[in-house]
This record gives sequence, C-alpha cells and structure tokens, in this order.
Amino acid sequence: MADDEEIDIKFNEEDKPVGDESPEVTDETNDTVETEGAPELTDEERLTEQVAKLEDQLLRAAAEFDNYKKRTARRFEQIVQSGQDQILLELLEVMDNFERALAPNGEQDDPNAHREGMNLIYEQLKTLLGKYELTPIEAVGKPFDPNLHEALMQMESDEYPEGTVAVEVAKGYRQGDRVIRHSKVGVARPPETQSSGDDNDA
Repeated sequence: MADDEEIDIKFNEEDKPVGDESPEVTDETNDTVETEGAPELTDEERLTEQVAKLEDQLLRAAAEFDNYKKRTARRFEQIVQSGQDQILLELLEVMDNFERALAPNGEQDDPNAHREGMNLIYEQLKTLLGKYELTPIEAVGKPFDPNLHEALMQMESDEYPEGTVAVEVAKGYRQGDRVIRHSKVGVARPPETQSSGDDNDA
C-alpha cells in the first residue's frame, strides 16, 4: 500500500463515538416529563375544584350586585332630596311675600292694597303649583267619584241631583293622572218631603 493512499473509514450507527452529538430534546419530551411528575386529578377532585371556582365567582357577583343596589339607592335619595330642596326654596319665596304683606308699615292699612297683595301672592303660588303640573280637581256639580272625591257628608239640595257633589270643603289636586289629594266634599241628596198627614193638618 502506498503511503499517500486515502483510507475511507465508515462508521455504523452503533459505532458513532459517544459525545459527538447531543440528543435532541423537544417540547413534547418536556411535557411528558412534567406530566409524569404531577399527580393526575381524579374526577371527584376536578369537580370539587370547579365547584370552588363557581362559588367564588358567585360570591363576587353577589357582592358587586349588593354594592350596585346601595349606590343606586343613595343616588335615588340624592335625586329626591334635590327635588324637595328646589320646591322648598320656591315655597320660601312665597313665604317671604306673605311676611312682607303682613308686616306693619307704620301707616294706615289700605284694605284694597292689602287684598291686591294677597291676590298677587295667591297667583304666585298657583303658578308654582302649575310648574310642577299640579292641577285642581273639579268637584262641584260633578258626579261623586270615590277615585277623586272624599265624601264628608250628605246634604239636601234642590240645585244638584242626588249623588252629585253639592259643596267643596277642601280642594283636591292631582299631578297628571295621579291624585295627590282627594277633594273633600258634601254629596247632594233629595230634600225630605212632608208627609201627607202634615198637609191635611195644615
């Protein structure tokens, strides 16, 4: 054999030198190792875990809903209070005018001027009630309606038929279709007639 002849050496797979190539590690191998390391849950344990999660979610939802109700109630109270304050402030203006009209001025009172001042205050109050859509209920001459009227008495009347409102003791009011205060009324009934025996005696 010549000294410069090339020598071709082939290795079989089992003859490869140890350490020449590192074994390939895949994610699949890691997953297998991790799965093998963790204990597998039973069906009962899985169901228990799901129930615990659902209970936690339910408690959180209930707490959030309770907080929402409290916030809504506080907001409603603030709106109602604000509306009441507005009405009271406007009523105080009417009260101021009453006090001015009733305050002594050191001069002889003029009855006509006093009456005119009262009428102006009355109109101011009517305007305020109308602003809040508060309107009087018609009563006198109308058929008695328990939804609108409160009967205080019955009274003989030649002017109004039986069952009709003959007199209004206190005016009723409503806001739209809602009755705020029923009218206090007297309801007409036919006048009593004298007996035939009394006529003969006369």
